[in-house]
Amino acid sequence: MKKRILIIDDDLGICALLSRFLNQNGYDSHTAESAQKGLSKLKELHYDAVLCDFRLGDRDAKEILIAIKELNIHPIVIIMTGYSDIKTAVAVIKLGAYGYLTKPLIPIDILEISSNAFDEFAPKERTKKVAVGV
Repeated sequence: MKKRILIIDDDLGICALLSRFLNQNGYDSHTAESAQKGLSKLKELHYDAVLCDFRLGDRDAKEILIAIKELNIHPIVIIMTGYSDIKTAVAVIKLGAYGYLTKPLIPIDILEISSNAFDEFAPKERTKKVAVGV
C-alpha cells in the first residue's frame, strides 16, 4: 500500500511540484494551501506523513504541530522553510517534527528524509520463537 503524504504550503507551485514528484516516486500525495485546509484533510483521511511550510498565512508550523497532537493522530511531520533558523528548527523538533528542510527544496532530499522516516518508524517484525524437540 502506498504511503499517503499531505503537503501543506501556501505556494501552489511548490504544492504541485512536490505532489507530482512524490506521486512519480510511489507515494500518494495530496495538497492543501492553508493550515485550516490541511487540518481538515488530516481529520478526513489517514496520512503517513505531512510536509508543511513553516509560515502559512493562517498559522505557523508550531501551531499546526500542536493541532495535530490535539487530533491524537501521529503522522511523520517534516517542516519546510525559506528562513533557516536554528532556534526555530529546535522548537519544531521539540514539538514533534521529524525533520526541518530549508528552501529551495531539492526533491531528492524530500525522498531521502521521507524514506528515512518511514524506515525508522516502520513496525518492526517480531520473530516467532519456536520450541524444537519439546
